[in-house]
Amino acid sequence: MDSEEIYFNLNPVNFFIISGLFQNFILTGILLFRRGDRPLANKLISLTICIVNLHLTYLMVLDTNLDNFYPSLLWIPYSYITAVGPLIYFYTKALTNTGFSLSDVSIKHFVPVIIEFLLQAVQVIHSIQDDQLYYNTPLYFYATPISYLWAAGSILFYLHLSLKTINNHEAWVLKNFSNLKEITLNWLKKLIVYYRLLWMVWVPFVTTFLLFFRFQLQYLSIVLVLYFLMLILTYLTLWIGLEGLKNGNLIFLKPNEEKTSNKNFRKLTRSEIQDYINKIIQLMNQERVYLNENLSLKELAVQLKADPNLISFILNNHMDRNFYDFINNYRIEEVIKKLNDPSFKHLTLLGIAMESGFNSKTTFNRVFKQVTGMTPSEFQKGQIK
Repeated sequence: MDSEEIYFNLNPVNFFIISGLFQNFILTGILLFRRGDRPLANKLISLTICIVNLHLTYLMVLDTNLDNFYPSLLWIPYSYITAVGPLIYFYTKALTNTGFSLSDVSIKHFVPVIIEFLLQAVQVIHSIQDDQLYYNTPLYFYATPISYLWAAGSILFYLHLSLKTINNHEAWVLKNFSNLKEITLNWLKKLIVYYRLLWMVWVPFVTTFLLFFRFQLQYLSIVLVLYFLMLILTYLTLWIGLEGLKNGNLIFLKPNEEKTSNKNFRKLTRSEIQDYINKIIQLMNQERVYLNENLSLKELAVQLKADPNLISFILNNHMDRNFYDFINNYRIEEVIKKLNDPSFKHLTLLGIAMESGFNSKTTFNRVFKQVTGMTPSEFQKGQIK
């Protein structure tokens, strides 16, 4: 390539991408050294962001033509996207299980990463020996589609496992807590769904761009799509990191907490089961424990002087409700009672909800409609009429 053809390609779009990459690297450092109750989870998400960032940085080096000015920038392999899937999965495991540790992380999950690194190292050596650009080596032409397609399959597989883990966690939460604020992992579930969709588009597109268009920028429509996908991937990764940083005080599933078998509970006689049901209902009606916005299954079991797993078994199998629905039905009844009580006219609808045990407007609205079939405001208007 003649020196006349070499130019530094910096435009508003890739500048915005590069600024996002800088923010991601800063966030990587913050998460890596952050102190708290879940250091392993922070380190795993930090490493995930770093690896995605390195992959995008590699593409930015090519896009800005920095490799033409400084060929040594491509001497070190720094694209390890086959690690993204396993890291997000183990991050999810670390969030939902306080007993999860690095000893539980099997090396077999990262064998593809080792292979990917070795392939890139061989390509770098060949490019240096043949004095040609990294992406012009024959090995690159054959190895890149394989590693990219493997990465796509890996990411989809591990993100599926992550969603399954979150669903199990959510099911556990509904059995143990009456309010989901700062407990639910819906934020991570939503981001994983977006991330999975993005990688399904990203990997095939970039593979096609690298191999068939060979970094030629004269196809404006293709370049615009590439930039658009890179922007989304950069800032979605930043969003995941920020959400992980913000949601640092979640209540996590403790190991073996749900291991107790239900076999012993099934041996209970009908009268024993009915006795427990009566005690639960009596506690609800007389003590009105549902007014405690932080009421958990464990706290309810303490007041009943019973095993939490037994109470959960009774609720799910003989009262046809999980703990979350059971408690919040009482709260909705309390809201309706207060709406009909003139002494509570000075309170807003949200104020009455908070007085009845809810700690979130969103949760209140959702549960109210689920129980009554209408929104709180619709119900209130109906009462006025």
